[in-house]
Amino acid sequence: MPPGNEIRIAEAYRQYTPPFDVSVVVRRLLSSVPEEYLRGLDCVVLTNVEALSRKERKGKGWTRGRKFSNSRVLAFYHHRSRTSMAYIEVRVDKVIEGTGKWAPRIAFLRDIVVGHVLFHEIGHHIHSTVRPEHREKEDVADAWSGKLLRSFVRKTYWYCIPAIRVCLWMKRKGWFS
Repeated sequence: MPPGNEIRIAEAYRQYTPPFDVSVVVRRLLSSVPEEYLRGLDCVVLTNVEALSRKERKGKGWTRGRKFSNSRVLAFYHHRSRTSMAYIEVRVDKVIEGTGKWAPRIAFLRDIVVGHVLFHEIGHHIHSTVRPEHREKEDVADAWSGKLLRSFVRKTYWYCIPAIRVCLWMKRKGWFS
């Protein structure tokens, strides 16, 4: 994207330091997304659960016809309003929480973990602004997440694709449990 249309990355942590520089990972991931899909997106806010208000932590929401607790949410897409542009909020501590200690140390795995969540939210933005579809919005966002993540891996980690294919083949054959 041209420098004038660059998406801001804001970090708003409270008593938390991520194990790696998440803003660098997000910048790299955003650079792989075509510009037309990011048009209208103001910024990506990186935060942790403790920095949220009580209402944001304890509230409940609806998705796929079921009620869920906001404490389980990894990221959130905030639609455009009359007073603000659309933005994405990523709860970094929740994203990294389930990966164990090994994933933050390996760049490829860091990019995949953060990319899956970030691209899902970008999928919501695409669905809302660029290509609306008449399907469940979480399904649409999941589909966009897969497309954008595959594109990112092809552009950035092209040399890993043969190993990834072998691992996927082994998984299909039942070599991994």
